[in-house]
Formats: sequence, structure tokens, C-alpha cells
Amino acid sequence: MKNLKVFSILALLALAISVMPGCNVSTANMSSLKTSKDKDGKEEATSFKGGDTIYAKAEISNNPGKVKVKFSLADPQGKAMSGSDVSVDIDGDGFASYTLPTTGAMPAGSYKLNADMMNDAGEKKDGKTATLTVAAGSGDN
Repeated sequence: MKNLKVFSILALLALAISVMPGCNVSTANMSSLKTSKDKDGKEEATSFKGGDTIYAKAEISNNPGKVKVKFSLADPQGKAMSGSDVSVDIDGDGFASYTLPTTGAMPAGSYKLNADMMNDAGEKKDGKTATLTVAAGSGDN
């Protein structure tokens, strides 16, 4: 009887191990999204003026493979801004960087910077949004 229990436990363990490679237990995530006025991200900011360059970094953590980070900026009406879409491939842990030079004529208002982490199949696995305030610029850029 004792041998039957041991055999049963070993059989279940072997079954569990054989099924595991087909499971995706990845805990890959976007641990942060930070915006700044400088390329290195030392001057974190969420307020800009037309003519400033918007920099952002999305940190990808616990990533065992490859993911794509898709950035896009939505205007105060929620419409994606033309030319603001950027995709960055990340292999393993790391940072996806975003740069968007603006013009002085950029309308003032509240903008949303979206960063979505996508897997190889194009499925969204995580994402973050940063709210940015843009004040009127000089209008001549």
C-alpha cells in the first residue's frame, strides 16, 4: 500500500513537470513609466510647454524573453496624435525610451502618454499611462 502511494505521487509529479513547459508563468511587467525634460531622465517632469521635447522611459521587469513597448500620445480630446507612435523592442529586462519633440504651436492642455507592453502574439500584457500638461509655447517652432 505504501509503495502505491509513493508511485502515485511520483506519477503526478512527473505529469506536472511534463505539462509545465507549455505553461507561460511569466511575470513580465512594466514596473514604471517616467516622463522628463532631459534624455537621461534626471529631471522628472509632467509639465511641458509647446516647443519642449518630451522624454519618457518605461521600465520592463521580470521579462524572460522579448516584448514590444508601444508608445502613443493622445491630445486633450483623447485622439492619438499623428507622428507620436513609437515601438521599441526589449529583450529581457530593460528600458524602452521615447522622445517626442513638440512645436511651439502645440495646443495647451492635458495629454496622455500611453505605453503598452505587448508579447510576441501582439497581446497587451501590461501598460501604464502618464498625464502630461502642456502650456502654450512661443508658437514659432
